[in-house]
Order: sequence, then structure tokens, then C-alpha cells
Amino acid sequence: MEEEYTDPSLPISSSSGHNSIAHLQRQLTQCGFVVVDPIGVFGPSTRSQLKGFQRKNGIDSTGICDSNTWRLLVESHWNLGDRLIYLTTPMMRGNDIAQLQGRLSWLGFDTGVVDGVFGPDTLKAIIEFQLNVGLTGDGICGKETVDELNRNVGRSQMTVSAFKEQLRLVEFSSDIHSRKIALAGSIECNALVDEIRVRLRQSGYNVTSFTHYNKVRLARALNLSNTDLIIHLEISRTDVTSIEYFKGYYQTSPIGQSLAQELYKQFEAHLDASTVAISGTTHQILQLTKAPAITFAISKPLLQSTPWSTIGDIVATTLSSAFM
Repeated sequence: MEEEYTDPSLPISSSSGHNSIAHLQRQLTQCGFVVVDPIGVFGPSTRSQLKGFQRKNGIDSTGICDSNTWRLLVESHWNLGDRLIYLTTPMMRGNDIAQLQGRLSWLGFDTGVVDGVFGPDTLKAIIEFQLNVGLTGDGICGKETVDELNRNVGRSQMTVSAFKEQLRLVEFSSDIHSRKIALAGSIECNALVDEIRVRLRQSGYNVTSFTHYNKVRLARALNLSNTDLIIHLEISRTDVTSIEYFKGYYQTSPIGQSLAQELYKQFEAHLDASTVAISGTTHQILQLTKAPAITFAISKPLLQSTPWSTIGDIVATTLSSAFM
């Protein structure tokens, strides 16, 4: 079971209590965003550094620390060697784990997606590495393992999983209609997910759908379904529609990037693209799902002004065009 990063004091803003603000300031400073406001005071420095952290991580730079921002803060301040890393329940997460995965993958030990989550694939890879360099294969990343990684780090800038997905991108172009596609979304997107699923099936795609209010549980269901491609829908919190693919932790998803770029092109061709943004991020769904994915946060103005069937047609056209 993956950890769900929540905190009863969230969101943290200028109206929050002294302790919550002080905790936020410590997390920001540990991540390299040094706050100079007095401890416990949500002043201009705290707001500016928080916005900077949010921009760096590809999320809305609201200047308010919500659950998604807090999750990224918790994950980001660890560096490889700061702590022992091993398989736990809930699974350990953090930037140090992503660094570990990246180094193992560069050396040819496949950890799966470099997502910053220490799961079974990472455990298997680290045991294989330890045995290859003469260490005890206990699956625990401590000082000896980190030292060996530093001595043996590879020169390639492409991880094993990114290379495998690059090969799959070529395969997608020949048989996209036979691929298992999953539409996913929050409960509030249930009707829209149904509409797009109908449109995709009419276009000959093998598609199923999942909705849940909790992103961690939704990602778990998607992983168990063994889908080949995921399109996640949610309602944007701003007037901008955002299209996101996985980018971060030393890896970019080639399939996700290709699909996101084509979806953006289709908006340019058929609708007003002036309020549509595209970016590579570590959105929680993109981070936790095994299959290549994009997340599509649709603004309320777009939902109100555009027939849902049109959005479904655009998604169908995107799938056929992205992998030609």
C-alpha cells in the first residue's frame, strides 16, 4: 500500500498557525528554497520561495501549500545517502530513491520507471547490483551500496526503462487499436469519462475506464488492470486547461510526451488553444502508474463552452495521429 501524503493542517497559507508555517519553512529550506521570514511567519519570502518550488515541480504556483505541494516537499528534500533505503509498507518515496533508481538504471539494472518510489522492481534491481559488486544482496541501500554506486556509475544519460519505452513508441504506431487504453478520472469527471469512452469505442479502440476520488487508489487500480496507455482526466483549478506527461527524476516518458504534444496540436487545430498549457511534471498519477500516461486537466470554461462529444473526438483523433 502506497503512502498517502496528507496532513491535518493543510493547506498552509498566511492564515495558518505558527507551527504549520514553521514546518513548511523548514521543508522549503531543506529543498534549497531558503526562507528569510521570521520562523512561523508566512511573509513575502515564504510565499515567493513556495511559488518557486511549485514552478520548479510543474504544479500551479499558487503560493499556498496544498496536499500535492506538501507531498512533493516531503519527497524532494532527501538526497542519496541521507538515510537507509529499503522496501517498506507503505513504500518509501523521495528524491534519494529516484537518484538510486537512476544510477541503477544507467548501469543496466532495470528498476522500472524512475519514479522515486521504492517498490519490488527497485528491490530486485538493487539486489542484482549488490551481488554483482560483491556485496550482500539484502536489498538495503546503505553507505556501502552508495559507495559502490558512486564508483560504478554509468555514463549513459538514458535509463533502461526510458530506452524500453522508446522502443515501445515505435510498436504503438503499428497496433494502437489493439492496445488496452484506460480512461481514468476523479468522481466529478465520471460523466465526461463515460462520454470519451463511448467515442473511443466508436473509433475502434480497446478502452476501459476507472474513476475514484483518491489518486493513490486510482493509480493502484490502473496498475492492476495491466493497461498499455492511460489518459487521466480532472477538472482544472484555474481557467487554463493543462496537458501533462511524466518528466522528472532524470527521465521523460517518450510515449506520454508524444501523446501530450499531439493532444495540444489537436486543440490548436479544432479549438482555442490560447488557454491550454502543456508541460512535463511529476503529477501523482503520472508518478504512481506503471503504464505511459498523460493527465488532462480541463478548465470549467472549456467544459461549459464545448460539447463533450467534441472533446471525445479530439482525444480519438489524437490517439490515431500521435503514433503514426
